[in-house]
Amino acid sequence: MLNCLFTKMMSKNHTGMNRWPGWMAGLAGALGLAAWVAGAGCAGTAGLPQIPDTETDTIATNTLTLHEGDGILITFPNNPEWSGPQTIRADGKITIQNFEVKVSGLTPEEAGTAILAAVGKNLKLQQVNVTVQSSAFILYVTGAVGRPGKLISDRPLTVLEAVTDSGIDSTRSNLKEVEIIRAYPNGEYKYKFLNLDEILYPSGKGPTGKPFKLKPYDTIVIKEKFKPF
Repeated sequence: MLNCLFTKMMSKNHTGMNRWPGWMAGLAGALGLAAWVAGAGCAGTAGLPQIPDTETDTIATNTLTLHEGDGILITFPNNPEWSGPQTIRADGKITIQNFEVKVSGLTPEEAGTAILAAVGKNLKLQQVNVTVQSSAFILYVTGAVGRPGKLISDRPLTVLEAVTDSGIDSTRSNLKEVEIIRAYPNGEYKYKFLNLDEILYPSGKGPTGKPFKLKPYDTIVIKEKFKPF
């Protein structure tokens, strides 16, 4: 019954949010979805597609790469009217003089190359500088943690790092079924369940698999442990 209720609720949310621009609809939807799942205490997102494991490889933690939400300064030495600050959108792109350029996942140098490939023929001088002004990796953690709400980091995080930063409550936090909800610019939602107990309290064989790397605006839901009466 709860799954049926969830399906109807998601249908209504999608109808309303289709009127919202881009990432706002996705972000608002993810937060509403997370709140409902945490309150219902069940796997309400079971009917949604799962986040592909391949998406965890898109964020590099050992090099300076740009990502959604970063503030960057684009400077064209001979075209100052094209220069200015930009914020990378949720789709990973920026817009320069009506040209859309995907820069998320690139280093600043690679982003400069991508920008020149897109707009270079319209420049007086084939040169551009990309400077990172601010980097805010924003996540949302809800449910049975010490500090639920918005989590802002200056670098990409794994699920374990984000949950730890939000405060694990050993008496309440159910880490065996941690849920990640991801909203996409097209209004689609995907989810994934992880067992963090296998990492924090490994068996004799130790934890298996790669750490799951989050993307900006992901929502993590930590449910309450079941307590028998």
